[in-house]
Amino acid sequence: MSVAMMWFVLIAFIFAIFVFGGVLMMFLIKAFDSKEADIIDTPEEALEKKVFADNVH
Repeated sequence: MSVAMMWFVLIAFIFAIFVFGGVLMMFLIKAFDSKEADIIDTPEEALEKKVFADNVH
């Protein structure tokens, strides 16, 4: 394998890793929406907040 071909393969692998990371980050950002993370509760509000939707917990 020539040196130029070796550099091309190396750059292609690095590009593929960054693309995979970008797609994974995009998926995780859409899956875990963090709008509620901006709201800071007081200790009293945190105790009153219903965490689970069912009555089992």
